[in-house]
Amino acid sequence: MKHLIATNKRIILYIFLTQLSIIATFAQSPSSARCHVTATPLQARAEGLTERMGDILLQCSSFNPGTVFSGNFTLFFPVSVSNRIDANNLTRDAVLSVDLGSGLVPTGIAGQVSGASIAFNGISYTVPPSGNINLALTNVRAAMNQFGYSSMVPAVVTASLSFTLPLDQTQVTVAYAQPGVLASIGGAGISCYGSPTPDTFDLPGFFAAGTALASTRITEGFAAAFEARSAGLDTGVRFLVRYTGFPAATRLFIPDAVAGSDALRPTSGGDLNVAQSVGQYMPGSGALVLVRVQGADATGAGGYAVAPPQGSGPVTLSSASEVLLSNGAGYAVYEVAAANSTVLESAQFPTFILLPRFTAPTVAQEAVALAPVSQVTTASATAPLPRFTSVAVQSDCGLFGDCGAPVVSLPKLLLQGSPILMSAVAAGGAMVSKPGSFAIRNNGSGILNWTTSVIYQLGAGWLVLDTPSGTGDATIQVTANTKNLAAGIYQATIIANGGAAGSQSVPVILMVTPASPPPPPPVTLPVVSQVLNAATYQVAPLVPGSLGTLTGTHFAGKSVAVTFDGAAATLLYAGDTQINLQVPASLGSKTSAMLVVTVDGVSSTPLAVPLTAAWPAVFPHGVLNQDNSENTPSSAAKSGDILQIFATGIPKVATVSANIGSRQSLVPVYAGEAPTAPGVQQINVAVPDGVSGPLTLQVCALLAGQQICSPAYSLTVR
Repeated sequence: MKHLIATNKRIILYIFLTQLSIIATFAQSPSSARCHVTATPLQARAEGLTERMGDILLQCSSFNPGTVFSGNFTLFFPVSVSNRIDANNLTRDAVLSVDLGSGLVPTGIAGQVSGASIAFNGISYTVPPSGNINLALTNVRAAMNQFGYSSMVPAVVTASLSFTLPLDQTQVTVAYAQPGVLASIGGAGISCYGSPTPDTFDLPGFFAAGTALASTRITEGFAAAFEARSAGLDTGVRFLVRYTGFPAATRLFIPDAVAGSDALRPTSGGDLNVAQSVGQYMPGSGALVLVRVQGADATGAGGYAVAPPQGSGPVTLSSASEVLLSNGAGYAVYEVAAANSTVLESAQFPTFILLPRFTAPTVAQEAVALAPVSQVTTASATAPLPRFTSVAVQSDCGLFGDCGAPVVSLPKLLLQGSPILMSAVAAGGAMVSKPGSFAIRNNGSGILNWTTSVIYQLGAGWLVLDTPSGTGDATIQVTANTKNLAAGIYQATIIANGGAAGSQSVPVILMVTPASPPPPPPVTLPVVSQVLNAATYQVAPLVPGSLGTLTGTHFAGKSVAVTFDGAAATLLYAGDTQINLQVPASLGSKTSAMLVVTVDGVSSTPLAVPLTAAWPAVFPHGVLNQDNSENTPSSAAKSGDILQIFATGIPKVATVSANIGSRQSLVPVYAGEAPTAPGVQQINVAVPDGVSGPLTLQVCALLAGQQICSPAYSLTVR
């Protein structure tokens, strides 16, 4: 602690002297260039030693075009920077990117790591005609556990900035640190007593023989705390399970793979709130699944790489293997092979205890921790990414309501609703769109008690839920308060948490228009009034490669063109008040673009348009029966028929599924581009047996661990 206090004092002194130097420099400079600083804070694991901090964006303007800007950028944390470094303390996995007008491009400048700071020196660029230069810093990692680990209340992590140009703020919030894992173990310890040996050493065999077991349940401290392996990481998040105090004759067995709480059928030993069950997992679903790591060392590092279960359909996770014990102690390591970053997930696995009867009473112990466990709290060339400090894990029984009392009935939370899109006027102005809504349903038995919370990606406190908590089924209305919001696009995630009944989320996008709009352009200019989804004709983000519709005035002419950030769209129709188009696929992963309509050489005012990777929507009259007739109340489909669904907003790389009535996650027989219809996707799916009557249809796209579903479409099945 004394070291951290001394380090912080040195950081504050360095910032003060640096800012004095910057002020002195600009007192002699005619340039009026300055920078607006924003940050996107992330949730970080308080046990973590290599936690990723939120991105920082510097939007610098008022340069003299054609001049050369040179400078340095330094970031200071209250804890150690812990990126991977080379022998010269340089890191390249923390990336500084520059935008000179055509999108962010990595600068290639390595970060110089020194204790709790990281510096990017030698930035030099010729100012473009716009007079603007933007810089973005991503993937800085820091040792969160140096904050300490005691409370579920998130700790605010603030970074200090030093830059060659004046900044509108020199401190930004980059993370919120809180425990990443909670856990419970069936009973205070594992009671060792005589236990039968099964005929087969797998989960069905152990369950059938009545072999003694004690379950371990691990739960995320926040959504996205359980992270699968991705680029730049050595492993996914791991769990080190330590066993001690067992008699010499004991043999322990655990599952080789564990299906989490949002899988088709969660793995359960039956002693922790969920009925006994062999897990079942749907490959590609993105639900939580843990896979045992073979060959890992006693810290949880190393071993063989893992992958989620593979197959063309549901996979039953029935296999188990032994935990080797020496002097009554041993360990096992699980790794997150797949997880849903938008849902608070948990998983439980039974430890089966094979033991002949004996007379001496014995109680063995088990402990679980995030892994790999490490004491390396600074940047390193060799220490694993990620890594964690070993701490006593807090209990999750409060979330599940089983802190001493057995749960008789098991409710299950189901959130029903499409992504919410709203529009409002800045600075406390009125809502332009209708309020959003979603429904909470109890899809199980017993009493469902639920609460809601909001994670904001930009801004804070602007979402208003008319019913933030309750019991049983409810429909929640969502509105926006723009009192403290400027014009722009804001995103948030609403989480409905039912404790042991599970949690689910729904994304929200709020588009805020200026409170005092500029004077209207001359009537001869093309004017874009709305940017709509081509299928639903509702205001929605556009998807690169898919279809959109513009409404407005003065679109007709001999030469009509539409561009997004300068990239030309393919026009399918152009009338005086409407344009139908295919969004350029080259926009890739951009989250917004400037739209311009040009008619006979006269261009509209550029309009910021939100983009997203996926936004499924089914066209009106866009569902055909197997005989190619439109599905209507008078021309219904029947069970087993193949429906032909025509939609837009689904990227090629997405995993596509369909919901028909209460049947969820139906796998299409075909999902891809519709023949001879650019920007239109065709999904062929079979009507499941046992459904009939008026139903709702949804098409869903799973991309990067998040599933987005289309608005409900009316379907008739006889």
